[in-house]
This record gives sequence, C-alpha cells and structure tokens, in this order.
Amino acid sequence: MLLDILFPAGPGKWLLSFVAGLLWANFFEYAYHRFLLHLPGTFLAQRHLRHHATVGTPTEADHVNLGGSPIWVALLFAINCIPVVIADLLLRSRVAPGVLVAFTTYFIVTEEFHWRIHLGEWLPPGFHATRSHHLAHHERPDARFNIFLPLWDQLLRTSGTEGTFLI
Repeated sequence: MLLDILFPAGPGKWLLSFVAGLLWANFFEYAYHRFLLHLPGTFLAQRHLRHHATVGTPTEADHVNLGGSPIWVALLFAINCIPVVIADLLLRSRVAPGVLVAFTTYFIVTEEFHWRIHLGEWLPPGFHATRSHHLAHHERPDARFNIFLPLWDQLLRTSGTEGTFLI
C-alpha cells in the first residue's frame, strides 16, 4: 500500500497488474509445488512428504497448512515481494501494488481451498472438481501441482486431463 501512496497508479493499471499478479501467483504455486516441494531429499520436500503421508489420517489437519509456520509464510512473501518491488521501482511501472495484492489474495484463497479440500468442507459453486483434482495429486504426486486452479497444470500438461479445464 505504501508503494501505491508514493507512486499512485490509475484504476486501469491496478486492474491489469492485479490480473498479472493472479497469473504470477498461480505460476509460483505450480513451480514451488512441482520443483521445490517435490525435490527429493530437501528440507521442503521432507516437510511436504509429511503432508502427503497424513492424508486420510487423524493427523491430516496438522499438516495441511501450506506455509508450515509464520516464518516460512513471511519468507514466501519476501521471495516474491522483493523482486517485484525492485523491478517496479527500476522500471517505474507502478504495478507492484496490484501484483502484490493479487499475490496475497491468491495465496489466502489457496490456503482456504486447500483446507476445505482436505477436511471435506464446502467448496464454492463452480469449484466442485477441485477436490478430486487435488486429491488425485496425492495418489499420483508427479502430476496436478496446482491446488484449486489448474491453469499451469493444463498449460504444461501435468494435469492428466489436458484439454478439459477443471472448474
């Protein structure tokens, strides 16, 4: 918000940068999940493996959180915020506020969907296929890396259902 106060952007730029931020967040989720959380032997993969191992068990809810702890969530946002802010300041594009608000919104929604998927809770209309999409990842962990919006799974052909968008 401080960037928007210091370098205001009009509503059109806000809208475009918000949409770009949603696309970036969806790609980051895909890449983070596919290439970091499933990289054998790493700290992140070991923590993520615990999540996979507890699906359907009484301790499942203890391991559903995507960030693990507040420090990891803060680090996740820093990893994304710093390059966006630096590029925005260097290029004077004034897109960082929209991108960062979209990124934050996307990951809050993703966390909520992830909880609802794993704990069998209600999902909004139009998202009925997300539960089966994500839980299929737990049956076959080499595919379906997006949690609830499989845009990059479709584009990079890792959804197992290419050509059929799952919402």
